[in-house]
Amino acid sequence: MDEKPTRDPGGRLALWLFYGFCLYSVWAMGRYFWVVGGTDPATSGAGASELNSATGIWLGALCGFMVLGGVCALLGALVWYTRPRRHHH
Repeated sequence: MDEKPTRDPGGRLALWLFYGFCLYSVWAMGRYFWVVGGTDPATSGAGASELNSATGIWLGALCGFMVLGGVCALLGALVWYTRPRRHHH
C-alpha cells in the first residue's frame, strides 16, 4: 500500500509561517482601514500634507497591500516548493 506523503519539518514550518503571515496580513489591513476610516482628511488641519488626503491614504493602503502580498507570495512559493511529493521507484 502506498503511504500518504508527508511534509518534512522544514516544510511544516514554512506552511505555518505562511498561514501565520496570511492571518497577520488580514489583521494589519483590517486595522489600517479601521484606523483610517475613523479619521477625516478634511479636518486634519490647514497644514495637512498630501499624504493625509484621501488619495494619499488609499495610495498608502495600496503600497502596504503590495508589500504584504509580495511577502505572502514568497512564502507561498516556499510552501509550494517544500510540498510533499510521491517518490516513484
